[in-house]
Amino acid sequence: MTGHVTSNRMRRTRSDAGVQGPARALTVLRSVNALISETSDEALLLREVCRIVAAPSAYCCVWVAFPQADGQHMEVVASWGATAGELWDRPLTPDGGGAEEQGLTGRLRLGWSWQVPPVPGEQGGGLAVLPLGAGSALIGGLIVGTADGGGFATEELALLHEAAKSLAYGIAALRSASQRAAAEAELRRVDRARRTLSAANRALVRIADEQALLDAICRVIVEEGGYRYAWVGYARHDEARGIDVMAEVGVDRPHLEDLRLTWADTERGRSATGTAIRSGRPSIGRNILSDPDLAPWRAEAIRRGYAAVSAFPLFVGGEVIGNLSIAAAEADAFDAGEAELLGELAADLAFGIETLRMRRRSEAAEATIKRMAEQDTLTGLPNRWRLRLRLSEAIVAAKAAHRPFALLMTGIDRFQDVNETLGYQQGDALLCEVAARLSGPLADPANIARVGEAEFAILLPSADASAAAVAAQRIIADMLAPVASGDIMLDAGCSVGIAVFPGHGAEPDTLIRRANVAMHQARQQGRGFALYTGGRDRECARRLALIGDLHRAIDNNELRLYCQPKMRFASGEICGVEALVRWQHPQLGLIQPDEFIGLAEHSGLIGPLTDWVMQAAFRQGYVWREAGLHLPLAVNLSARDLRDPRLLERVRNLLATWGGEPGSAQFELTESALMHDPQGSLDCLSRLRELGVELFIDDFGTGYSSLAYLQKLPVDAIKIDKSFVHDMLSNPDSAVIVRSTIDLAHDLELEVVAEGVEDRAGWEHLAARGCDVCQGYVVGQPVPAEAYTERLVQGGGMP
Repeated sequence: MTGHVTSNRMRRTRSDAGVQGPARALTVLRSVNALISETSDEALLLREVCRIVAAPSAYCCVWVAFPQADGQHMEVVASWGATAGELWDRPLTPDGGGAEEQGLTGRLRLGWSWQVPPVPGEQGGGLAVLPLGAGSALIGGLIVGTADGGGFATEELALLHEAAKSLAYGIAALRSASQRAAAEAELRRVDRARRTLSAANRALVRIADEQALLDAICRVIVEEGGYRYAWVGYARHDEARGIDVMAEVGVDRPHLEDLRLTWADTERGRSATGTAIRSGRPSIGRNILSDPDLAPWRAEAIRRGYAAVSAFPLFVGGEVIGNLSIAAAEADAFDAGEAELLGELAADLAFGIETLRMRRRSEAAEATIKRMAEQDTLTGLPNRWRLRLRLSEAIVAAKAAHRPFALLMTGIDRFQDVNETLGYQQGDALLCEVAARLSGPLADPANIARVGEAEFAILLPSADASAAAVAAQRIIADMLAPVASGDIMLDAGCSVGIAVFPGHGAEPDTLIRRANVAMHQARQQGRGFALYTGGRDRECARRLALIGDLHRAIDNNELRLYCQPKMRFASGEICGVEALVRWQHPQLGLIQPDEFIGLAEHSGLIGPLTDWVMQAAFRQGYVWREAGLHLPLAVNLSARDLRDPRLLERVRNLLATWGGEPGSAQFELTESALMHDPQGSLDCLSRLRELGVELFIDDFGTGYSSLAYLQKLPVDAIKIDKSFVHDMLSNPDSAVIVRSTIDLAHDLELEVVAEGVEDRAGWEHLAARGCDVCQGYVVGQPVPAEAYTERLVQGGGMP
């Protein structure tokens, strides 16, 4: 009878739970939804959910657990009515397994809810395990426990499942809002730094007094940028290494002076300001609330309402003269983007200080300051804005005179690799050296501008496409020599794009853009330089056809050997001949060597072309010897030829085939080609010298080789570049270079050949300075080898 009553009572209890369970679950669902709409903090939301779920008349205990970093184990992040340990001591799966044994995280990812029955003989009721999210979007699990020893009705479990879904949505929404708020805060910080930098640059351009500049920059930082305070200090080089406050906004000067800041390596010198001055590097985002080195100033900072500080060193004349220090109310201020812009502001401020000091010292600096808005601060060249003005002037002049002009865009190859590998200081050094090289061969530096991080524009007045191509090749050759930066040799190789007025545009921006497009085309194709063309397909087809024609011309012996004589100043005797190649195209006529030699270099035909010239030259030398004429004949070798492992074998075979006494064969190599790989060039020349040939350095003075390197080279003579010879009578600098080169070569026991001597005045000038050999129109123009042979047989000499 007792058992029957007990059984009936248990049935009534379960029936009542079946009615009450959905009601309390519905209450939980409504409360969770209300909390989600009212709560903006995730931790608070979780605590409140646990509290209302485990409230009286609801459930006895509740846990919220999130997956750990390994994706398998879980950690309780909030609970009510029980500890985390109590949860993990209980079975959590329908079959009675524990969280780790049955893969609780994996089951939750399925997005299903389930209930765990009470453990017989133990206190506590069943558990409802509810997923927060599902699959890859799983956030965690909500586990609810009953106290009545019973389980969960189906409807009750479904309502709790909906409550868990609502909670997961609320957590995801809060996290999304938090991430969005963080991103927006970062953008706001970068934006305020950008606004500050822009306003500071305006102040730099406008203000002509140093103290007014310091005051204005501090005011801009606080009023325009919204920072808590800004101040500028100058370092004292006394025993205490103190810092004088020069300007401040947002903070009173007595407070700064009471801080007793120093840049000495002491406890009070470890502030952001002291560290920046002492190290010469920015001290970014120092959190006053947590940084132990800032403890001496923490209480006052809290009282004044700032939590983070950054300090930037001010470099003037290569030395740190002081600091620009900025404080913010936010502890997480000064992220990377913001700090970079503020660092640029500090650099601009330091530059402004130095510029103003130069203005006070010299009237010449007045003109420099006036040009600052038009110059690149690193290289001193005009900037893009100034280039636009210069192009506008050139367009007006060219239209009036009905003449063209060319714009060359030169980009340094692999410059980003230099910055990323060696740092910005090495990159800046490379840029300055490139600017100097570009200024060398061009008459007017005002026609050169730095228009990008590693891009330079060169305006060539009155130049057509052909002249521009020649200039581009000259620039590329000048850039072949590596740049020495300390113990490191940096590659200054470049690509050049060409745009010509009026064919490629009649507006400054159009010409700049199209020259830039051509530069990128040249870089992508590895061709060194490229001429912009709207009909790119037609140009490519022409070049491809020309390459094919050149290949056939080499194979079919359609090229022609030309000779240009060399004459000794002392005796007036012809002492040698330079072998030159010409191409008379059957349809296009005479093609300039600069065009087809460039095609050969970029198409892989330079080896066969050099072979043809060597074969023709050695054969011609044999013809002359048979006629009783003994003249050395010089062949030009390119940088690619020097890197060809077959070069020595080819020369050895030609010597064996055609014979000749030592010195009958000569080779000329440009200084820039040698500097492309100094050690490899030295090895190659040494082996060539062992074969009995004579070696000349061509275009000397353009390759920036060192005297130590020149002394090591096994060469017989150097040829002064014709650019110096052309200008030596009108340009004192060129005259000095020519005279110094002659003296240097003679000191090294080398002969000197002057290229490009065009008239008698040049001849007499060089002869008076002890030059050994002359080559140029004053001696003779290049003529076909056959015609030159006839003239030699007939006894012809200097024309």
